[in-house]
Amino acid sequence: MPTLIHGTTRQRAENIIRNGPNPRYHEPGGVPVNDGFSMYVDGGPYVFDSPEVYARGKARQFPNEGGAVILAVEIPEEIVNAADPLLPIEGGVVQFVEGFGIEELLSVWSALPKEIRTL
Repeated sequence: MPTLIHGTTRQRAENIIRNGPNPRYHEPGGVPVNDGFSMYVDGGPYVFDSPEVYARGKARQFPNEGGAVILAVEIPEEIVNAADPLLPIEGGVVQFVEGFGIEELLSVWSALPKEIRTL
């Protein structure tokens, strides 16, 4: 199973572990979105900023959320392959959206190995 990572804050990572990713996450002070849940292949490549850079930015933006962390999750390959085909895994980004992997991911979420890596 490939390991995918998501840069975030500790509070958010703990919530994601408990409840699974929310493709309609509404950031404090932000507007509601429905853009899915993005992750990177552990070790890259990183076509955008690395998950570590993203996590540190979120920690600066939301200083009361426990600091920058990386959420690492082992996800079955068939679920990774079901993700949004507009972002092929070769680019390092895996985007789970409605109709492209998020339903499958959520259905097995509680059984997946997960860890929080402190930065």
